[in-house]
Amino acid sequence: MKIILVGIFLAVVCISSYWYFRSNRNTYGMIIILNGPSGSGKSSIQKEFQKLMMPNLWIKLGIDNLFNAPMPDITAENLNYWQSPNPIRWVEKTQDQEGNNVITLFLGDQGEKVAYGMNSAIAEYAKSGCNVIVDYIAYHHTWFDDLKKNCSGIKTYYVAVDIPLDILEQREAARGTSPKGHARSHYFTVYGDYLYDLRVDSSKNSPLHTAQEIKEMIER
Repeated sequence: MKIILVGIFLAVVCISSYWYFRSNRNTYGMIIILNGPSGSGKSSIQKEFQKLMMPNLWIKLGIDNLFNAPMPDITAENLNYWQSPNPIRWVEKTQDQEGNNVITLFLGDQGEKVAYGMNSAIAEYAKSGCNVIVDYIAYHHTWFDDLKKNCSGIKTYYVAVDIPLDILEQREAARGTSPKGHARSHYFTVYGDYLYDLRVDSSKNSPLHTAQEIKEMIER
């Protein structure tokens, strides 16, 4: 008799948990992850997609406002600090076999926590009911694995934003927001071996055209 009662109790708990999860999931927003190297045009795609989807709100999140902005400012006075290992983050300048500059970002243990906090924040916005489009750079595959874990149970689309390296470095030099060599440091690793719902080439199509492709994808 006890075994039967325990079985009934467990069945009720499982069914209740299933319907609780399902009802909550239906109130979640959707997430679109734009993953690609720095300077590949992700923020421009975000803006066009946001305008395209109005009056439905899609909020713009990503590497700039959830990872870079919360960090201490880099100034001329403290520049040396950010060029050597520390608990937060630093960059190192090297050259590849062809003599091209490579400027690589490294994180200390405190900086890593910010990256994982970014992933949690992305998921929490969606859990609150917001639709989210994210400008993401998977500097480390552990970041992307953690992101996918956080987004489990939320309707999430992964979009790879491709661009040839030569065009990317031309853009990098023209806009001057990051030193030449930064994009090269993660260009060959940023996409990983993940399966993407969509791949787009930002060198061939305008941000608006790409935004329309993404809109069609989520409406199918």
